[in-house]
Amino acid sequence: MKIKSVALKCIFASAVIALSVTGCKKDFQGSNSKGGSFNRSGRAFQDTRDVPNTTQVVPNVISVNTTLDASKLWILDGPTYVTNGATLTIAPGTFIKGLKRTNTTLQQPSFLLVTKGSKIIADGNVDNPIVFTSQESVNNRRAGDWGGVVILGNGMTNAGLREIEGISSAYVTSAGLPYPSTIQYGTNLSEEDAASASTLRYVRIEYAGAVLTDDNELNGLTLGGVGSASTLDYVQVSYGADDGFEFFGGSVNAKHLIAIGNNDDDFDFDQGYQGTIQFAVSLKDPSVITVPPATLYSSNPNGIECNNITSPVTTINSRMTSPVLTNLTVLGHANNQGPITGSTAGRGILFRVNSNFTIVNSIVGGFNIGSEVISGAAAVGPTANNVIQAYSSLGPLGTGLASTASANAYLLLAAPFDIAFTGTTFIPDFRHTASSPAATGASFTGLSIPHPGGAVTSLTSTTYRGAFDNDTKSSWDEVWASYNVNANPYL
Repeated sequence: MKIKSVALKCIFASAVIALSVTGCKKDFQGSNSKGGSFNRSGRAFQDTRDVPNTTQVVPNVISVNTTLDASKLWILDGPTYVTNGATLTIAPGTFIKGLKRTNTTLQQPSFLLVTKGSKIIADGNVDNPIVFTSQESVNNRRAGDWGGVVILGNGMTNAGLREIEGISSAYVTSAGLPYPSTIQYGTNLSEEDAASASTLRYVRIEYAGAVLTDDNELNGLTLGGVGSASTLDYVQVSYGADDGFEFFGGSVNAKHLIAIGNNDDDFDFDQGYQGTIQFAVSLKDPSVITVPPATLYSSNPNGIECNNITSPVTTINSRMTSPVLTNLTVLGHANNQGPITGSTAGRGILFRVNSNFTIVNSIVGGFNIGSEVISGAAAVGPTANNVIQAYSSLGPLGTGLASTASANAYLLLAAPFDIAFTGTTFIPDFRHTASSPAATGASFTGLSIPHPGGAVTSLTSTTYRGAFDNDTKSSWDEVWASYNVNANPYL
């Protein structure tokens, strides 16, 4: 393996099985202070864990099995690839920081890409989540500081073998890798793709995203042709420069996803994706456009966007993008304000032409238009039991209230739009109150999975709608998740 020295001014040795060398003191903001931990008071979610003083640059090409342990702060210096069937293992509690493009050796965006046939096993736990974040200091982190995480697989798509978006040929060839094969995904061979089954569990991805050209961007987490043998559970993507989660084909199933403050879509489905997602929450944090230097939302920042293939519309084997979505909470702004209102701005849910979908037991609020189904999109399962609030039009996918009043005046969640700061604490609470219309009414009758990689029995039956239970019970985002990530010291 090749390890490059950047601004750290250290020489690192490569390892065959695991990276384990003595690094040097980091040149980044801050210093290590012992005794850091999560603030567990109430729903604080303040991550004050220590970040190691010792740093090491991740090799730009990882071609043998490699482990990143929590004893070091790991640095991504430009494009970084896991290749040759290798497995990258990231230990619980590990911090990885991406250098800003202007600080990288080759002036290219920092990202981590797992190629087809290779794996990433990033398996944190509730007390020690794995964090991918910006190199910047407290209150200076911004969307797009680094590129994000990309996982590619051999799972089925409706477009055959295809290059993932957002990566130029120069980003690949500068690492000595072939283009375009390095960034291709999908073979139409397997729904499961067990040979390259990755795991992301208790992982946070912050301030990622990079725009190559219009409609050609890196997201916080990009999944291309990832099969259902992979595990995606307890993953948070925050304040990214494009989408939070984007699924290109494949059939990976997911639970417990959080998308906060991303400036385009929170959940985006394309190229024949047919997985099942249960328990996911998103919020369009209005502070994104008010905290200087402001980061504007895109012109169409949807909560959920589902597409197939456009320009031209094509399919292979008639495979359509067909996500199965249940127990989602998708939120815009608390009041009828900002760039997510108006006829040309985002929708809570948008299903485009030639896409199929199932959505049940979910909550949508805070958007001008709650839901929209373009002519040519089709439901393949229930679209029932959804609770929708909108400022103008509910759309066809649920019942609720169209009102210019505060979204939560109808939804009656605990504190979903709590963007006020108490010291350094950001404390949204997405659980429902006893009087919320979402407190009851969930049903899983008639729900079917459109691919062999999942089953209805893999879902958790609930009586409530939305991503969380009521506000007298504990919540699955406690301890590991963090909402005011710009204030986390990461020292």
